[in-house]
Amino acid sequence: CVTASHAPGAEARYVAAARMRWSPLLAALPLLVAACQRPAADEGVALSPQAQKGKALFSTLCASCHAPSAKLVGPPVSEMASLYATDPEGIVRWAVAPGRKRTDVPPMPSFRGVRTSDLADVAQYIIEAGTAAGNGKQRP
Repeated sequence: CVTASHAPGAEARYVAAARMRWSPLLAALPLLVAACQRPAADEGVALSPQAQKGKALFSTLCASCHAPSAKLVGPPVSEMASLYATDPEGIVRWAVAPGRKRTDVPPMPSFRGVRTSDLADVAQYIIEAGTAAGNGKQRP
């Protein structure tokens, strides 16, 4: 067995490999902290019953990558709401078979295993809460 003390340059290669393993996690840390500190997209907004159901699912499935008005890993809720305001089914289609629009972040996972009715609830939440976030209707 060759250890770092016996092989020239092995220690430097080990340190470089360790840095490469931790780099993505360290790069994502500010995004995770920001996600935990942001206000809800629907703060101060009356939601429909369907959007209220979608809110719980959104917080579990989506909130780690999507903020109300800021771009994290994915686009902000306000941007999605403006893109899909007249086509909530478009959100459902994208969630089931996401494409890739940005190469600087990991691709969005498919939510093919989530019931279509649940995804429709999430879509309604995105549209209602995102419209409010985009219009500045959040409480400070």
